[in-house]
Amino acid sequence: MDSRFYSVPDALKLLFGSDMLKDVPSLRTKANSFLRNDLLTFKEDLIVHKKSKFISETELDTLFNAMLLSSIFTNSKEVKAIFCEPAKRQQCADIVKAMFTRQHSLAGIALSSSKATAFVSCLEGDFDLRSERLPNPFKTLPQATLGSNGSLLRVLLAQAAALEPMDSILMKYLDGEWLEAKALIDQLDANASGVAELKAEIDKKIHEAEEVDDLLDFMRGL
Repeated sequence: MDSRFYSVPDALKLLFGSDMLKDVPSLRTKANSFLRNDLLTFKEDLIVHKKSKFISETELDTLFNAMLLSSIFTNSKEVKAIFCEPAKRQQCADIVKAMFTRQHSLAGIALSSSKATAFVSCLEGDFDLRSERLPNPFKTLPQATLGSNGSLLRVLLAQAAALEPMDSILMKYLDGEWLEAKALIDQLDANASGVAELKAEIDKKIHEAEEVDDLLDFMRGL
């Protein structure tokens, strides 16, 4: 096997340490999701009658950054959009900046203030997410504390949801409960900060879901 190609477990061990992979086996599942959605390119080799996937050394920076971003944004599709869509990247940079501002820890996870600032600056700028590694602001990778389905954003929003209506709506949005999110946001003042932008994003998601349903209905009728 070419030494410049790595299996997903070996790549994760190289990037985050063997103990991290042992303690958080769900990291492998998350990393594989970036192979399935084509964020990462890979090759397949047949080993003992089973196909195994291997990523090139040139993909390690992408994997590292994707895993860091997924500690905040748990949806793999959303993480891929950060790499591919400038508007989505800026939106997520704004969220991260609001989360990290004047914080020394989040959900019990210690932050390096200098690296947190650098992390935000990289997302806001023209930093190449595929050829350089983001500064890691976390003393411990959040997945080790929050588990496979957790993310910093979800935890923080859950803590604030009882106090801030917009956070409750954003929780619904992140969970894919777009009709419920729409029902809630329609009750807010459309001129309030951030309401119109989030409402437009929710309406977009509902429209996309309706298009998929229409397509499925059409295909069933063939």
